Amino acid sequence: MKEIAFNVHQLRVADTLLRDEADYNPPREVRIANSLHPVRWALIIALATPALLVLTFLIARNAGIDELAGQANKALRYVLGVELTALFLLAAIGFIYERQAQKLDRKLYPAPGRLVDIGGYRLHIDCAGKGPTVVLEYGHQGSYVDWHILRPQIADFARVCIYDRAGYGWSDSSPKPRMPSAMADELHTLLHSAGEAPPYILVGHSFGGLNALMFAHKFPSETAGVVLVDASLPKMMFPLGWRERMRFRLTQLVMPFGLPRWRGWCGGSAPEQLGGLKRAISCRSSLYGNYYRERSSFPQSASEIQSIPSIGSIPLIVIARDPIAQSASAHEIEWNRLQRERAKLSSSSEFVIAAGSGHDVPVEKADVIAAAVKKLIQARVSSSVTQNHQ
Repeated sequence: MKEIAFNVHQLRVADTLLRDEADYNPPREVRIANSLHPVRWALIIALATPALLVLTFLIARNAGIDELAGQANKALRYVLGVELTALFLLAAIGFIYERQAQKLDRKLYPAPGRLVDIGGYRLHIDCAGKGPTVVLEYGHQGSYVDWHILRPQIADFARVCIYDRAGYGWSDSSPKPRMPSAMADELHTLLHSAGEAPPYILVGHSFGGLNALMFAHKFPSETAGVVLVDASLPKMMFPLGWRERMRFRLTQLVMPFGLPRWRGWCGGSAPEQLGGLKRAISCRSSLYGNYYRERSSFPQSASEIQSIPSIGSIPLIVIARDPIAQSASAHEIEWNRLQRERAKLSSSSEFVIAAGSGHDVPVEKADVIAAAVKKLIQARVSSSVTQNHQ
């Protein structure tokens, strides 16, 4: 295994240098707590007013002040009536707003690629360029937009395909478990049904790295190489906690009434020119249901990956975030160590640190990933030439 430090300023066309990084962070997203102020205060007032009236009623009745208890009871019924009426009207307005917004989304942002049937449901795939086929797989709660910097860089020297896992982007939901084994099978079927010829170079970021590993494990003869980009680590994939569970379900529940779109809870961060596209593919109730299914399967997904002892001699480049850029905490150091260990999955591997980058290497250091892909392609071409001369 080789260990290489990479800085964009060191990039050479023929002999590309690379580097490393560390930690599983969920993808970029808008935190509800940071954007809730008007809604939060409205909810506080809506809940506190009847609560105070109930308290007044109980105290007055226990104290034998019947007149005050009667007034509190009357006021409580009036307040609840007003609040329920207001809630109904707001829900109706929000529902109409969301329906119109989704209608506009479908008109403005149709699928840029093809929707391919893989057995009763369709997955979206979008390919560009010529040469060896490179497949990009984003992480948990990621999106097509995550690759907007890297895609054109790779398309200059290879054929690059972005696809949406089932339930994401423009793809239909899948009846199969949201675990790497099932998703690798779906990707395999998609690539063949779309006419994309093997072998493939798989690039997986974060959770997507697990699917890339599983694909290489299940279809080694069709895998030309794997690039793991700060991929999730099984030892750090914890069960779904109640707060995250509640956030997924709450967002899924209120999405049809327009609140997440209005408050900017869905769509996350994206360049201004891609903001509309990101909202179009993110502000959907079904997507958060898919997030929930995928995230709640993390323990099972981790077990599947831990059962893979090796991917043999398939070329592997492990790119990790820069622990120094992440404050070099104990967690970051451990993340970095485990990423180094992961490179041992292949007898032909390199470990790379994306200098100065955090978890979002595809955005912060896309050059590092492009260089890794180019290196795998050049190595394969050189190997083919050598074999032909023998």
